[in-house]
Amino acid sequence: MRQLAILFLLHFQISTFSNFQINFSTLSASTVNTTLYINRGNFITVQKTSFPYLAFNGNEIFKPQNIVINLTTDDVLNLTVINNDSVVHNFAIKEIDGTTKTINPSDTVSFSLTFPAPGIYIYYDNIGFPKYHSYMGLSGMVCVKNSTDEKSFYWNIKEHQAIYNKLISQGGFVSMNVYEPDYFTINGWSHPDLQYDKTAVVTGKVGDTIHIFIANTGQSNHSIHFHGFHCRVLFSSEDKNHLNRIKDTFSIKNMQSMILELIPDKVGKYSVHDHNLVAVSGGGIHPNGMFVIMEIK
Repeated sequence: MRQLAILFLLHFQISTFSNFQINFSTLSASTVNTTLYINRGNFITVQKTSFPYLAFNGNEIFKPQNIVINLTTDDVLNLTVINNDSVVHNFAIKEIDGTTKTINPSDTVSFSLTFPAPGIYIYYDNIGFPKYHSYMGLSGMVCVKNSTDEKSFYWNIKEHQAIYNKLISQGGFVSMNVYEPDYFTINGWSHPDLQYDKTAVVTGKVGDTIHIFIANTGQSNHSIHFHGFHCRVLFSSEDKNHLNRIKDTFSIKNMQSMILELIPDKVGKYSVHDHNLVAVSGGGIHPNGMFVIMEIK
């Protein structure tokens, strides 16, 4: 009873997603220690042009890929966020109450968190949302699983309008009413560079249980289409009625997330892309955008 009371207090201040309930079946908790650095740098496009960018990295070296935090439902996350930038930032976790904190330059904030249910929790900088720091790259994924047995892949999908990044970095004003992004990425990569990201490119064997964690941390809505296979929706932050739907195309709105289950039934190479064809381009060139080639053996 004492263990149950302690676990209840850890969960008390955290809100639940509407399509999951808190799982009290496991009372022993693991502790996961993670540090995020807010870094500023230049995003190098698939065409080797660049624009200013921000990211949550695992050390002081800038990379345009935000860290994926992996947990199971019984874990306690001890999270430290360090502002390695020269301006003030916020840190927040979508759907988790009480996590918004301001971080001054060279300052640090810390959290000790548990998560109420399996799913994807988007962490981001909510200053001026949606125009500023989250748009500039500061948005990542906390992926909470029931177990670590399945093969998992991660897609943080985002789009970029290069001129907006330059204007925002110079303190200028931008309007999302005339938003026309020209680069589209998964985990900070565009095709063909994306094919080298082993966390994104789905590989496996016939009969494998594969889970794909997808967070749309951009400002556009996307429609992700699988060639050759159908997937089952295990989690949707948008609507619990989406659960267990089996389809080959999945709409995902901005700042929403979903987990798909794929069990391949045949060998071969199969593409996954956005049905919005502009998102399969980069700088106007096709297919230098959201385009992944899966390989099943």
